[in-house]
Amino acid sequence: MNDLPSDLEATADTPAWMYVAPFGVFLVFTNLEALMPAALGGYPAGYALKVVATSVALRRCRAILRDLRPMPGPVAMTAAVVLGFVVAAAWVGLDGRYPTFGLLGTREAFDPFILRSPLDSLFIAVRMCGLVVLVPFVEELFWRSFVWRWIIDQDFHKIEIGRWSPAAATVTTLLFTASHPEWLPALLTGAAWSALLVRTRSVSACVASHIAANLGLGLYVISTHAWKFW
Repeated sequence: MNDLPSDLEATADTPAWMYVAPFGVFLVFTNLEALMPAALGGYPAGYALKVVATSVALRRCRAILRDLRPMPGPVAMTAAVVLGFVVAAAWVGLDGRYPTFGLLGTREAFDPFILRSPLDSLFIAVRMCGLVVLVPFVEELFWRSFVWRWIIDQDFHKIEIGRWSPAAATVTTLLFTASHPEWLPALLTGAAWSALLVRTRSVSACVASHIAANLGLGLYVISTHAWKFW
C-alpha cells in the first residue's frame, strides 16, 4: 500500500463518483447474481462476474486508493487484525441468538461441492477472493472514507480521515447494518470499525480488520460447510 502507482500522487480532489462506482457495481451484481440462469452457469457464474465487474470498476477508480495512506503503526495494525478475528467470532457466535428480518435480504448459502471437481475448488477460490481481497477495500473506502466525511461536509476532501463525528458514526453504522442480513453482528461490527477509524485515523486499519474478519469467517465456512455465512 505504500507503493501506490505514481498517477495517484498527481490526482487532485478525487470526485465522489469514484467512491460510489465500485460499491454501486458490487451492489447491482449482488442483486443480479442469484438471478443468473442455470444455462449460463447460475450463481457461481454470477458471483464470478460480480468479482470481475467490481475489480474493473475499482481499477478505473483507483485514485481512491490514496486514502489508504497513512498506514497505521505495527501496534495499531496488530490491534486491527485482532479486532477483525473477534468480529468473525462474534458473527458466528451470535448466529441464531437474535431475530432476523426478511427485509434485509438473505445469503445465497451456495454449497460449492455440488459442482464437479475442479469447479468446486475454482468457485471457492473466486469466492474467497471476493470476500477477502475485494470487499474490504470497496466497502471501507466507501463507508469509512467517503460516506463518513461526506456526512460531515459535502466538500468531503477538506475533512481529514477519521475525524470524530457522532452523526457520521451513527449514520454509517446504521447504513452498514442495513446492507447486511445479519443485522446485529453488522451493527456491532460497524460500531467497532467506526471506533477503529477514529482511534487510528486510518482507512488502512479498517481494511486490515475487515480482511481479517472475512478471512476468519471464510475459513470457518469452508471448514464447517456453514454456507449460510457467505
